[in-house]
Amino acid sequence: MRKVKDKERKVAGNIYCDHCKPDKVDAIWRVHGMANHDGDFACEYHKHLIQEEVDNGHRTEADYQTWMRL
Repeated sequence: MRKVKDKERKVAGNIYCDHCKPDKVDAIWRVHGMANHDGDFACEYHKHLIQEEVDNGHRTEADYQTWMRL
């Protein structure tokens, strides 16, 4: 889990908490990697509801070449 950066907010516009939809509360937290609005964004109150993917350590050669060298 990481904080939503100002740059992301500027590019995407308003990013709201997926759990406070009717109230339109700004999201502060999001998952690492690709995020969509299926529960990947949360306010401070709902940050415990974010589900992180479990990294099992199995990587393909392409994954290694792309991510491990960064």
